[in-house]
Amino acid sequence: MKIFIFFFPIALFLIFLCIKVMSPDTYLSLIQEDSIIEYAQAFIYLLSSIILLPVVKYYLKYGLTLHGVLYGILAIGLLFVAIEEISWGQRIFSIEPPDYFKQHNVQNEISLHNLDIVQPLLHKFYILTGAYGAFAWLFVSRAKTKFRRMVEFVIPDWFISSYFFFVFFIYTLFDYIIHPSGGFLLWRDQEPVELLLSLGFLSFVATKLYKITKTPNNRVNLNVVKQQS
Repeated sequence: MKIFIFFFPIALFLIFLCIKVMSPDTYLSLIQEDSIIEYAQAFIYLLSSIILLPVVKYYLKYGLTLHGVLYGILAIGLLFVAIEEISWGQRIFSIEPPDYFKQHNVQNEISLHNLDIVQPLLHKFYILTGAYGAFAWLFVSRAKTKFRRMVEFVIPDWFISSYFFFVFFIYTLFDYIIHPSGGFLLWRDQEPVELLLSLGFLSFVATKLYKITKTPNNRVNLNVVKQQS
């Protein structure tokens, strides 16, 4: 199962690449604003936020306050991203953007992540998030035993790393190596990898939920973490 989870985003990336090469018009329709990919991202982030609620409750119940608070912050963040992805319902409810967003939003929409002052930082955030999700697990084994269990609670497992790798790769490629020219490479090629990123967060939170509900002797593990904290 872990192998399947690891290779799934690789297969999905290759499918998008094949569509781009073999049917450019279909690909363009998939990556446009308000496309199925964008709404899928919003739904996945919303679902991830909801899944985290029992995880937060569980850790707070058993005295792991720091873990509960961190996952609570993540749940709020994922909910925020979900709402941002649909521009706070602007086009769904035909809301007229305020003048500030018309002047300073690169897409003339109600979204904070597309503000002109945020955009340069946003790309770096994607790169850092992708690098963290893709490579942080490599350092878990090097962490001192005293802190290893705490670290494992906040780092995605190795089989989830592939979901984060592609957003790291594409944003690094576009920002520092090859600037999209409008030919084969487009700025909106970021949409498929952002979909993979959303699936990465979903896999991460689903794994945490699975561990607290299915893992044998989980309470014993929690007691060990408490002692190490």
